[in-house]
Amino acid sequence: MSTFIENLVPIVPALILTALFVWALERNNRRQRVAPWSDDFRHHVDHDADSRRVLHDLDAYDRAA
Repeated sequence: MSTFIENLVPIVPALILTALFVWALERNNRRQRVAPWSDDFRHHVDHDADSRRVLHDLDAYDRAA
């Protein structure tokens, strides 16, 4: 039994520190707000001038036909 306890002693503080570290990261992550420009990078096609021009050209082609 004492061998089991001796093997377990170094693992317990490591698990406790890991749990505290994960808890602190999660707590900090929940407090962070989303950056106002992050939507531009997720939906870059909406803000892309080339795609708007191509869509405009395709719309003009459809109306002419």
